[in-house]
Amino acid sequence: MMILPEFELLRPRSVDEAIAAARGASGRFDYLAGGTDLLCNYKWGINTEPTVISLRHIADLRGRDGGRVGGGVTLGELERDADFLHDYPVFERTLDRLASPLIRQTGTVAGNLLVDTRCIWLNQSEFARQALGNCLKADGPECRVVKGSTDYCYANYSGDMAPVFMVLGATITLAGPDGQRTMPLREFFVGDGIERFVKKKEEIVVSIDIPSDAKTLRASYQKFRVREAWDFPELAVAAAARMDGDRIAELFLVANAVSTIPLWLDDVAQKHVGATLDDASIEEIVADVMKASKPVRATLLPPTYRKQMVGVMTRRALREIRGDADAGAQPGTQPGTQPGAAA
Repeated sequence: MMILPEFELLRPRSVDEAIAAARGASGRFDYLAGGTDLLCNYKWGINTEPTVISLRHIADLRGRDGGRVGGGVTLGELERDADFLHDYPVFERTLDRLASPLIRQTGTVAGNLLVDTRCIWLNQSEFARQALGNCLKADGPECRVVKGSTDYCYANYSGDMAPVFMVLGATITLAGPDGQRTMPLREFFVGDGIERFVKKKEEIVVSIDIPSDAKTLRASYQKFRVREAWDFPELAVAAAARMDGDRIAELFLVANAVSTIPLWLDDVAQKHVGATLDDASIEEIVADVMKASKPVRATLLPPTYRKQMVGVMTRRALREIRGDADAGAQPGTQPGTQPGAAA
């Protein structure tokens, strides 16, 4: 049976109180927001801690004002926020295809940004992991995805919100024992499947802030998953562009769920600034994004298939930005079909 282990649950009422509780736990704690990811890992016996600090009762994390979204805002609340979706319509489709309606009522924006990396070796019952052999992320000697890797975990990043926030130029604000700090979200994600980001363990995601000029961007998030009803992404592409007529004035691209972090493809994007967004240019961008994406066998689908589908999703995203009426209208192609047919 999958049951929760014993732990002490703390319920602070302010950010400062939560940080103080974290310091008192001497590193043996986890923050709990919605719990839709963390508690599943705890039931599987993955990297559990004796103290859990709930952030659910901290009002300062639940606000939303203009482009500012508090880390504790639930995905469901954002999904029902008509003003937010009017200003940033790309989130309507992103949220609609994120997890399930029930999970969105509990899961938070910060929780989705910080969602743990996943792989077919790690995300199993404790019994299965013992039978297969523990991996580098869970007390094992090496990564099971890329055997022989003893210092780099290849588990996949699988959140949906971060790539969209990144292409819109969002910043993230953290609060910790040394005060607050703010940085571009694209600089937040670093390292492997264990390290994942620059956030220190005691720090809390206070807010994500989208700049006001992001309202003039055309953006798209195209996601492929095996089951449309619930699954994490097998791969996805976020794109945003500022157009000057039919020419690309600015372009931002992120390939998602094909690496340990969301891949910020600035070199690819800058290469195509100034180009006309016609079919030929789209195909050139597709080729460059596929070349930059190097998925490994961390999910159920073969890496070669996922790499091809990165191209399909990039093509759909750029066609949606161009204004094609049918761009992105089809659901993700199921395994076994020809990837090119989903273009």
